[in-house]
Amino acid sequence: MKILLISDSHGYTHNIIKAINKNSNIDMIIHLGDFVKDIIKIQESYKNYQYEFVRGNNDWTGDIDSEKIIHIGGKKILITHGHLYNVKNDYQRIILKGKSSSADAVFFGHTHQTEEMFADGMMLLNPGSISLPLRSHIPTCCIVDINNEKIVSRFIGFE
Repeated sequence: MKILLISDSHGYTHNIIKAINKNSNIDMIIHLGDFVKDIIKIQESYKNYQYEFVRGNNDWTGDIDSEKIIHIGGKKILITHGHLYNVKNDYQRIILKGKSSSADAVFFGHTHQTEEMFADGMMLLNPGSISLPLRSHIPTCCIVDINNEKIVSRFIGFE
């Protein structure tokens, strides 16, 4: 399964559309919050994909989960925005949440910076911000390929 992983679109859909058009071989799109309404809007036009999304600290709707566990290709993945785990300061809380959930991977956003790391064999992956990057000034997303029970990621930047 090939996934387009995005976060922190903040009302700007241009790069989401660009990422979808450049990666038409994806199966799923996951939005990790902060203007989840953007992906709901995109979903109306791009119906060929599976969608998962969670709300972030800038999503003012209570009817969308702030985190969920999804199962893809034999892997258990926790998706969350990250703000509930104070990821701008450290990753200890989100690592503990992933471990207590028996997750193989945790996908999160909120920091607007790309990150891939491993803790006790568990992948932590942040695609950065598709619209408002921090430090690098290059909007980013991530292509995640889950097959043969392996998770492989590749970051994509937009000039």
